[in-house]
Amino acid sequence: MFTRSKEHFALKSKHPCNDLGAELSRVVGELECAMEGRKVGDVFRKHIESAEHEVEKLTEASEDIKQRTLQAVQEVESLDLDSIEAQSPQSHRTTPNGHFSGHHQLHLETRRRSSLEQEVTLLRDENETLNSSLSMKEEEMHKLKASFMGIRDERDKLRKKVRELQSILHANNQKLGGYTSSSSAEQLNSPNPRHSPRHSPGPSPSQSAQNVNPSTGELSLTGSDRRTDIPVAKVAERVRLKQSRSASSSSRSSSDRCVLGSDISSIGITNPKVAEHLAQTLQSCSSMQEILQTLSSYGLSIPEHKAREIEVDLERLTSKIEHLRCQNDVLQLSLEESKSNADRLTMLVGKYESNNTALQLAVNYSEQTIEAQEVVLALKESEQSVLLANCKAAGVGLESSEGSGEDSEETSSMLKRVHDNRKVSENVAKALLQRLDRSCGTMVCHVPLQPWEDLSSHSHTSTTSSTASSCDTEFSREDEQRLRDYIQQLKNDRAAVRLTVMELESVYVDPLSQESTPSGDSQRLDLENAVLMQELTALKEEKAELKAQYYLLDKEKKTLELKLSSREAQEQAYRVQIDHLKSEVKDSLSSPWEEQPSSLGRHRIDVMMRNGKVEMDHHSRQGSTSSSGGGPGGCGGGGGGSGGTTPAITLAELSMLEDPSLQVNAAEMLRREKRLKARIQELVLTLEKLQKNSEMRHQQSAEFVADLKRANSALVTAYEKAKKKHQSRLKKLEAQMMAMVERHDTQVRMLKQRIALLEEENHASRPPHNETSL
Repeated sequence: MFTRSKEHFALKSKHPCNDLGAELSRVVGELECAMEGRKVGDVFRKHIESAEHEVEKLTEASEDIKQRTLQAVQEVESLDLDSIEAQSPQSHRTTPNGHFSGHHQLHLETRRRSSLEQEVTLLRDENETLNSSLSMKEEEMHKLKASFMGIRDERDKLRKKVRELQSILHANNQKLGGYTSSSSAEQLNSPNPRHSPRHSPGPSPSQSAQNVNPSTGELSLTGSDRRTDIPVAKVAERVRLKQSRSASSSSRSSSDRCVLGSDISSIGITNPKVAEHLAQTLQSCSSMQEILQTLSSYGLSIPEHKAREIEVDLERLTSKIEHLRCQNDVLQLSLEESKSNADRLTMLVGKYESNNTALQLAVNYSEQTIEAQEVVLALKESEQSVLLANCKAAGVGLESSEGSGEDSEETSSMLKRVHDNRKVSENVAKALLQRLDRSCGTMVCHVPLQPWEDLSSHSHTSTTSSTASSCDTEFSREDEQRLRDYIQQLKNDRAAVRLTVMELESVYVDPLSQESTPSGDSQRLDLENAVLMQELTALKEEKAELKAQYYLLDKEKKTLELKLSSREAQEQAYRVQIDHLKSEVKDSLSSPWEEQPSSLGRHRIDVMMRNGKVEMDHHSRQGSTSSSGGGPGGCGGGGGGSGGTTPAITLAELSMLEDPSLQVNAAEMLRREKRLKARIQELVLTLEKLQKNSEMRHQQSAEFVADLKRANSALVTAYEKAKKKHQSRLKKLEAQMMAMVERHDTQVRMLKQRIALLEEENHASRPPHNETSL
């Protein structure tokens, strides 16, 4: 509603309330800033609540730590009292077992007391850290509260200013009520049909003032106001207000003009949302033609060539923008992919660095272990050589005492050399012990220290004094045992470091293609699924092979059927030809004119029969060897020629005969010859058709064979590809299975090592059993 009122007053170009409209627009902008500040205040409130919640948690944790500290102090005091009471009766015992048990109990009490003291110090440190974090959270909470109070004060000031401006606006609206009603009536009765459907009476400023919540200073829209919010904004843009009631009749033509940028600058509207709202009409246009029509409707005429240039430039720029947008999308996708790859490689490099560090530590521990074992081996060898030299000097194992004078010097030199070697090895062992004491810590009473004993200052002080004193004394069995304990400790440290080494994928392998390592039942199910998939692919391969064989057999069946049909057609043609020849033979044998007694007539008729047979054989040979070009016309021509010669001969001979029966027989013979020629032509035509059909079938069979060959080659290539793919899958599955087996073996080996370490620690920390402890 404030926006409508602001626009309503801004469009009155020469009204005395222009300053009030400008002030109102400025206040609306401040209200928007206040709303944003309110959102920021809500965020601050959430931060404050979370800080208070964390402060409560920290206070609870500090109270818990205080209670634990008090309990630890009470336990320490009770232990002091128990130790004092235990020392008083034990002082009267004189037996060796009683003295040993009292000493053992004192040792246990001191160890327990040192562990409790260490726990107390840890709890105090934790309490100090919690107190420091609590103080930091309280300071942050106070800062947030101060900023929240400042935002609340600013909001209250803005609310007061809005109320004052609303009261001023209400008073001015009451003064200008008559003018607003008259201008709205003129707008409703305007003869311009283009603006009539968009004009709707908006709410009055008094109503907008009544819709403001007096407590919060916020706007409250009714249902009708919400429904007509957007169209009324367009009406406020398009309505042309008159200057005054008296000048409405004289300046009607001049009042139809649109609001220009100079008018807006003279009115003093500084909010950019008003300009965006005024340009909303142009933004709703979908093409350049609509924009030009809209501008021409507002009185802005643009030349046609200029409009064409603008349209071409707009199309070019639009296409360029789309192209650049597509390039930007491609670059963004490639950038995201590169970023993900870089992040993956960074994480992988970090893991490799951690593994490298762990392996370097393991190598250092291994080198120290090897060095200590070499020193122990040198000590044992020197000890053995000393023992052998002493035995030789004492004469143990010697059969006779001859040459004792000569061997005495050799024995003394050997003893000296052996003792020197022993001294050297002892010095090396002492130096190694000192270095190990500085680097790895110490062992007390040949028992590995517990975690609280490693951190106690008392143990460090005692071991430092023992190592300082050991440098002056000779190398004893305790030092050798301590060296062995160091070797065991180095082995344990190396095993612990090796447990932290992870198995990582390669840098060049996509992690998305690798499946996550299953465990337990999921691993077994994955293996079963892989086996089932392998069997399924084998069945699919067999099915494809059977389909290929069926396709080949079907093609062969079709070719054989074509061959069989062609053979049947040839057989039918041969049968027809045989029947025709049989009928000709029968007709030649049963002709009635052969029984005439005249020898001359029989001779002439035999000549005619021979000519007819020769002519028939010639036609049959010509029909069998002729192609499609030698059709019925050619045969007819040949027949006509022969018929022309044969009847000429017979007629010349028959003209010499005057017997009427011979003339009748000759006419009948001519008719029969014509009938035979017609049958010969029909046979030739049927033979040509059969030959064409056989050629077409042979061509089709050749095409089918070519299709079969292509299909067979395609099937062979598909089979090869499927076989290669199946082999690659099998190799991948075998590699995954081997990797899983190796991983399982490594996990089992690591768990066994860990169990052995825990058993050794448990066995070492367990006190020795004796009669007093029982």
